[in-house]
Amino acid sequence: MPNQQHLNLLIKGVHTWNQWRNENPEIIPDLSKANLTQLNLRGVNLDYANLEEAILVNTNLSYGSLKKANLCYANLAGVTCFKTVLSEANLSHTVLINSDFSKANLEKANLSQAYVLDSYLVDANLDQANLEECNLTESYLTGASLIEANLQTANFSKADLTGSILCDVKPHTLNEREDEILVEHELFDDHSFVKVEDLVNSFSEYIALSSSYSDYIPYLERIWEISKLESIYQTLS
Repeated sequence: MPNQQHLNLLIKGVHTWNQWRNENPEIIPDLSKANLTQLNLRGVNLDYANLEEAILVNTNLSYGSLKKANLCYANLAGVTCFKTVLSEANLSHTVLINSDFSKANLEKANLSQAYVLDSYLVDANLDQANLEECNLTESYLTGASLIEANLQTANFSKADLTGSILCDVKPHTLNEREDEILVEHELFDDHSFVKVEDLVNSFSEYIALSSSYSDYIPYLERIWEISKLESIYQTLS
């Protein structure tokens, strides 16, 4: 159960809460199992806070800071975390369905076994994040950075990784998904697109495309059928 004093302070508003935190930096807030549903906590300071099993359904945490916060088993369905700092936060086993983490800082965060379904992580920083057994089905990671991330047995089924950076990630599988994933490879000035099978087979090394696109035309045609992305065919001109 949460510390009632801490919960009461937070409910009073972000200004009152942040002022209290600035005056009491040595206190680690205990908001475990607290019901914070639909609260507007924009810009809140929840660094190091204990939010284990907390309920933050449809809560606004945009521009907030939750560095090293413990959100293990928390329910964050529909949460908004635009430009929120969650570096080194524990988000393992969390429910993040229909959530928005666009441009959030999740560097070194633990999202193992989290359910990040149909969510937005556009331009998010996931460098060195732990995504082991994380379910990212139908999520949008366009432009996201996953440098040195742990993607072992992560599920990217129907996820969009267009323009994402996936270099030096730990070996993984993608649950044998049949769809293609688009990846912008940093070794090339132009955009190079590869099939997920290639990523699985040699993900720990940079993928070297041949100088000719002829071998990849069938894959590009398949991608065209699925996404209608004209920019892919522009690379052939």
